[in-house]
Amino acid sequence: MFSLRQKSPEQQFPSENVTIRLVGGDLFAQNASAVIGMTTTFDTEPGIIEGRSVQGNFLQVIYGGSQPRLDDALATALMETSAVDNILKPGKQDIYPIGTVATLPGQGTNRYYCVAYTSMDEHNRAKGTIRGILESLDSVWDAADRSGNGGPICVPLLGQGQSRIPELTAEVAVRLIAFSFLLRARRGRFSRELRIVVHPNELGKIDLPEFQAFLRSLVAK
Repeated sequence: MFSLRQKSPEQQFPSENVTIRLVGGDLFAQNASAVIGMTTTFDTEPGIIEGRSVQGNFLQVIYGGSQPRLDDALATALMETSAVDNILKPGKQDIYPIGTVATLPGQGTNRYYCVAYTSMDEHNRAKGTIRGILESLDSVWDAADRSGNGGPICVPLLGQGQSRIPELTAEVAVRLIAFSFLLRARRGRFSRELRIVVHPNELGKIDLPEFQAFLRSLVAK
């Protein structure tokens, strides 16, 4: 087990009164709010969305595999947001801006922040950029500030899988997520904890002691 081999990276930031942790496990077993990466068309259809992806698991675990239920929830959450374009392709065709967040209810006061951080082409191939991820994370932190309960926010590795961004390795992704969270917390605390949740099969891609050293280097002197 990962926890038996070495300690999970964790760092407290006294000046911001927040904690950042990296844990190996299941995103949907954390009893906390979570970020779900989606495309700017908010496609949900199995076959268009990989079933083994975070979004595919979200559909199965949280919505019992019911695509209509998830689509209804997304439509309600996006009711006050206007599409900026459309695309002729299988599946959904309305395009929303990068960084659009559809906030869906979870258990109790927890929330699911479904954020559009990649775009689809006419063949339903997802493409993303590091800038798009940074814009999307900023939007999520703002959404959490508006509708969250100040509790932990769980974020999976972004920019991997089908929407892989070549220059965004798992090592870079965890640092990017942590730094974005901390910068936003310095403007005003919106969550007491960032929990970066990595599937156990992906932990080997991250140098855990190096990530701990990175977190330590961010503590305000």
